[in-house]
Amino acid sequence: MKELTRFKRWANRNRIRRGMICHFYISEGKAFDEKTEQKKPKQKQYYGKVDYAYFNLFSDSQDWLIKGTTEHGVRSIRDELSQIPCLNCFEVNDKFYNALEALLETGNDRFGMGIILNKRRLKLADFKVIPVEALIRPPSPFPPLSKCHHFDWARLRRALWPFNDCDVVRVEIPKSKIYEIPIVALPYRAIMGLLVRQKGYREKAMNELLGAKKWNGVEIFLLL
Repeated sequence: MKELTRFKRWANRNRIRRGMICHFYISEGKAFDEKTEQKKPKQKQYYGKVDYAYFNLFSDSQDWLIKGTTEHGVRSIRDELSQIPCLNCFEVNDKFYNALEALLETGNDRFGMGIILNKRRLKLADFKVIPVEALIRPPSPFPPLSKCHHFDWARLRRALWPFNDCDVVRVEIPKSKIYEIPIVALPYRAIMGLLVRQKGYREKAMNELLGAKKWNGVEIFLLL
């Protein structure tokens, strides 16, 4: 728990007036076979979501390439899902600390890496940062399609236990004007820290990667 204590001290010192949020890279789960009603391994891919995070570390760019995804939040009044690309994050606060402590005690192999972002820096870079309203039951009335991602129903996020009770924040990811795809570079000044797996961690290799990206002020925490 020493690493968690170090993280809490660092976060409490740095999140004041800035705000800090964490986006997790989650390992692929298992697909559901409707015929057998059992879970089965997904088809192998060239790389998974966690691999993509490490590819970012190997990139020469100081920025962090991110892809926004759709269908976040609740259904609309017309039973449609949001088509606004977003980055799902959790607010770094006491609820987040409690969730990290529970994760350390019980474990969850699906958490591969977390990236800690500075909310103020994101806003200065013209990203829309949305504090999400948590719901304990379906909304009444249901929101318009353009506002679906402003709400969250924790019971739909069972794979993210023990973070289901944390405060959700979503960052809207604009589509490229040329290619019309929601992939952008997050400014390196908005990146404050990384949460990585304890198992197999190689400090020297990580320091070399951070040095190559010129991320001298980014902290690493072995909390997954």
